[in-house]
Amino acid sequence: MVMIPREVIDEIRSRSDIVELISEYVTLKRMRKNYVAICPFHQEKIPSFTVSPEKQLFYCFGCGAGGNAISFLMKMEGLSFPEAIRLMARKMGIALPQTSGPEIEEREVLYQIHEFAANYYHKILLHAPDARVARDYVHHRAFKEETVEKFRLGYAPLSWDSLFRTMVKEGYSSSLLEKAGLIIPRQEEGGYYDRFRHRLLFPIRDVGGRVIAFGGRTLDESLPKYLNSPETLIYSKGKCLYALETAREGLRREKKAIVVEGYTDALALHQEGIVNTVASLGTALTDSQAQLLRRYVEEAILIYDVDTAGVAATLRGLDVLVEADLEVKIVTLTSAKDPDQFIKLKGREEFRRLLSGAQNLVDYKINLIGLQTP
Repeated sequence: MVMIPREVIDEIRSRSDIVELISEYVTLKRMRKNYVAICPFHQEKIPSFTVSPEKQLFYCFGCGAGGNAISFLMKMEGLSFPEAIRLMARKMGIALPQTSGPEIEEREVLYQIHEFAANYYHKILLHAPDARVARDYVHHRAFKEETVEKFRLGYAPLSWDSLFRTMVKEGYSSSLLEKAGLIIPRQEEGGYYDRFRHRLLFPIRDVGGRVIAFGGRTLDESLPKYLNSPETLIYSKGKCLYALETAREGLRREKKAIVVEGYTDALALHQEGIVNTVASLGTALTDSQAQLLRRYVEEAILIYDVDTAGVAATLRGLDVLVEADLEVKIVTLTSAKDPDQFIKLKGREEFRRLLSGAQNLVDYKINLIGLQTP
């Protein structure tokens, strides 16, 4: 991990103007020596959010939030301390020292590899003749061009090693491509083959928008139906949420998260303007994912598939969300197998009505026990 020197942090603190920073997010009104505003961290009609230029501090008398410019940015953007420092440094034009080392350099190359691969797969989906089956699938699922572009969907060709050969020509080593999880060694013949073949690809990005992994859906009868990148130096499935980088603004605005299970569920809801939606990249939420959500919201609504695995995943997810101090609600689908199908059949407004009737934790468990009782 790159450590930010103390003198750089001190310079950022000394040069930061809390009024200038906060005015990027809320409308401040001068009142004597201070400024007041409607608090961005809770709902209110009468301003209780105060900013002191003299002390370079903010405080809300309504919800108790307070601190300096860095802590405001952390809370507003859902950032860690180092992330907030780096963002403020970019805003101020302060160059951070470049710390080098084998692991740091390798991480940067892995980011570059994933970015290249995402662009490669995306261009193939849009333009390659042999990607017609993937384009037909996207059309069948009713995903619009802007959704495909926004989430940079891609297609991995049927060829055994098209990505491998392309990236080696670009100068990337086979050892790093293997560490990125994009190629797999051949057991007997030597050489490598691509991990993803004949699949629609969903790039997985970190909170900063960098591509760190892929999920691939088969376009024939091959198993598994979904194939995901392995754990790497830059990717840990249990610490990421699909579509989080796109959902951040919606999460902050709504103060609640819609948590679904699959890539296409998240895409379908975003496409219909329900942009505070994320997917859990698996069947069960982890503690790290719950803590990540807690940075942005106070409430989480779970909507998982209505099969047995979906119910089990919902129950496991409830516990970790409660432990993260999130208010938890659950939506049970009865007229569709998943959120993607529901919103295509019933529409956005009916889905919003479904959300408004979400059950709280106690009612959901009581109802579940009633359904299971003979």
